[in-house]
Amino acid sequence: MGPPGHFAIGFAAKPTAPAVSIWVFLLASWFLDLLSFIFEVLGLEDFGVADISFEHGIEMVVPASVAWSHGLLMSILWSVLFGMVIFLVYRDKRTGVILGLVVFSHWVLDFIVHIPDLPLLLQGSPNLGLGLWGSGPGLIASFILELALFAGGIAIYIVWRKQEKAKGSRP
Repeated sequence: MGPPGHFAIGFAAKPTAPAVSIWVFLLASWFLDLLSFIFEVLGLEDFGVADISFEHGIEMVVPASVAWSHGLLMSILWSVLFGMVIFLVYRDKRTGVILGLVVFSHWVLDFIVHIPDLPLLLQGSPNLGLGLWGSGPGLIASFILELALFAGGIAIYIVWRKQEKAKGSRP
């Protein structure tokens, strides 16, 4: 899924931990992709090469290698580590768990749209992905899904902000 779909989760989750900046939620929602960019620079991962069309969806010409950032095992590990850092910063277990789950939501959304290229464990293990991006109609459906998620996440955040402002203006 693209950034808007991931950011949607950050916006929607923000009301669950009012003391944490929205930027931390957005960072958490996109954390696995940030790691992927870092690992690409370090030579640990490779984005691969894709051919994209509305007729065939996304077809990988050269497979991606994203085991360190997007493998299920590593996604769980990064989510736990992120949650632990948040716990140490905010001294609140609930906040750490919530932000760890926001990090893991990235993998869940990617699992829905990716062709099977998300390793179960590390490189060489079975790959996972439901493959919504693997066809033209699926690519269009994923775009609509992403827009709907983003609109929903923003709506939740805006309603919460309005409620918080209304609480603050009461005598």
